[in-house]
Amino acid sequence: MTTLLRSGVFLLLAILAGIPRQTVAGNVLAVYPHFGFSHSKVVMPILNELARRGHRVTVISYVKNLEGKTLPNYEELLISAAGEDQSSTTINLVPLTENTPTRSLGVLFREYLALHEEGQETCEHLFGSGHIETVLQRHQSKPYDLLLTEYFNSDCQLALAKLMNLPIIGLSTCALMPYYYDRIDLPDTPSFIQSEFVGFAGRLKWHERLLNFVQAKMLKYLYKYHSNPKDNEVIRRYLGLEMDVEEVARQQTAFIFGNQHYSLMGSRPQSLQFVEIGGVHITEKAEKELPEDITNFLNESEKGVIFISWGSMVRASSIDDEKLKAMLEVLQGLSLRIIWKWEEDEKVKTPKVDSSKFLFVKWAPQLALLCHPKIKLFWTHGGLLGTTESVHCGKPMLVTPIYGDQFLNAFSVQNRGMGLKLDYEEINVKNLKQAFKELSKNSYTKNSIQISKVFNQRRETPLDLAIWSVEHVIQHGLVASKLLQSPGIELNGFIYHSLDSILLILLSFTLLILLLSYFCCRKDKPKHLNKKSKTS
Repeated sequence: MTTLLRSGVFLLLAILAGIPRQTVAGNVLAVYPHFGFSHSKVVMPILNELARRGHRVTVISYVKNLEGKTLPNYEELLISAAGEDQSSTTINLVPLTENTPTRSLGVLFREYLALHEEGQETCEHLFGSGHIETVLQRHQSKPYDLLLTEYFNSDCQLALAKLMNLPIIGLSTCALMPYYYDRIDLPDTPSFIQSEFVGFAGRLKWHERLLNFVQAKMLKYLYKYHSNPKDNEVIRRYLGLEMDVEEVARQQTAFIFGNQHYSLMGSRPQSLQFVEIGGVHITEKAEKELPEDITNFLNESEKGVIFISWGSMVRASSIDDEKLKAMLEVLQGLSLRIIWKWEEDEKVKTPKVDSSKFLFVKWAPQLALLCHPKIKLFWTHGGLLGTTESVHCGKPMLVTPIYGDQFLNAFSVQNRGMGLKLDYEEINVKNLKQAFKELSKNSYTKNSIQISKVFNQRRETPLDLAIWSVEHVIQHGLVASKLLQSPGIELNGFIYHSLDSILLILLSFTLLILLLSYFCCRKDKPKHLNKKSKTS
C-alpha cells in the first residue's frame, strides 16, 4: 500500500512538473508612433500574441491593427486621423525618383536629416494626440509593467519609461541604427560590421573601412547631440519636465529586439541585450493566403514565375519610361512568366503587354507567393521584410535597392550567393539580360535553399523568443534590466577603450627610451675629450 501511495505521489509530481509555468499576466504599454506599415507589421504579431496569452496590452500607434482589435485584452489608441484611409497614407509613399545611387557621406547625412525631421514630426503627433496624458493617468490606478517601443529615429516616447519607472524593450525593425549600439554595449567594430546606413560587397577594402568608420561615429554623435536634445525639448514643451532621454535609455533598456538573423546579416560579437528575432512576422497562415486569380496563374505556369515587388512603401509604378521599356523587353524574352506588384490607378495604368505572360496585381500576398514552388526568382527592392521572407522560402533574388538599409540587405544577399544586386540606375537591356543569365545558374537556388534551412532551424521560433523576453522583464522589472546591462555603458570613451592605460604605457616606454639614450650617449663619449677639458 505504501509503495502504491508513493508511486502515486511521484506520478502526480511528474504531471505537475510537466505543466508549463504560467507567467502572471502583465500590463504592457506599447508605443509605436511611426507611420510606416512595414514597421508595424513586425511588432503586431508580438502584441497580438501577448494579448492572446492574457496580458493586457495598450498600444499607442499610427497604423491600425485589425487583428489586435478583435482580442479582448488589446486596446488601441490611434495617433492617425479618425477615418483615415491608411491604404493611401501608410503604403506606396515613396516614388522611385528618390533612389540614392551612391552611399557617400553626403547621402548618408541627408538620409539622417530626413529621418531626424520625420522623427520630430512623429513626436509632435504623439504628444499632440493626448494619449500620453491618458496613459500617465491610468498608470496611477493600474500601473504598467513595461514599455515596448521602436528604436528608430526618435526617443521622445521614453519620457513615459522615466515617469512610470518602467523597463524598456526597444525594437529595431531594420538593421540596428549605429546610434543605438552604445546603449547595450554592442560592439560596432567598423572594420567589418556594416551599419544600417551603408552596404559593401564582401570583405571591406581600406577606403570602405574608412567610410564605415566615419559614418558610424558621425551618425552616433549627430543623434546624441542633435536628435536627442530635440526629443528633450519636445518633452519639456509638452510635459514641462527636464530629462535626458539618452540617459533613460541607457539605464532602463532591458532588451533590443533586432529584426535580423545571422544567416542573412552575418555573425558578429553579441550583447545579452540584443535579441535576434528576424522572421517574427512570418506565420503559417500568411503562407497560405493566395487569391484565386494568382493561384490559377501559378498553376498554368509550366516553367515557373518571377515575382516582382518593390515593397509596401515604394511605388513601382513611378518607374521612368526608359527603364520600364527595358524591363518589359527583357522579361518578355524569358521563358518564365511574371507576377508584378503594380499600383494601378486613374493616372498610372498597367503596361500594355501579353496578359498570358504578365499578371499585374495591386496587392500581393508576398509570403504565400514566395513560398509557392512555382516562384523561381524574386525581384525585390531589398526591404528587410521581403528579403527575410525570401530567405525563409529559399528563393534566389535580384535586388534593386532604393534607399536606407536596402543597400546593406542587397549586399548581404549577394555576399551569401543567394542573388545579385542591380542598382536602379543600371537598369537597361544589357545589364538585365546578363543578370537573369547569371541567376539562372543552379548555384543561386542551391545556396538559397541551404541558407533557408539554417534560417528556419532554431531552438525556438522568433515569436517564442520575443514573448519569453517580454515575460521575463514583466516578471522581474527593472531588476532584469540592471542584471542584463554591461558595466561598459557607464564608462566614458576614454576609459572604455583603456586610453588612460595606453597613454601611461606609451609615456613610460618613451621615458625609458629617453633615459637609455641619455646614458648610452654619456658612456660612448670619447675619453680624449674629457682629458682635454682637464688640462685646459
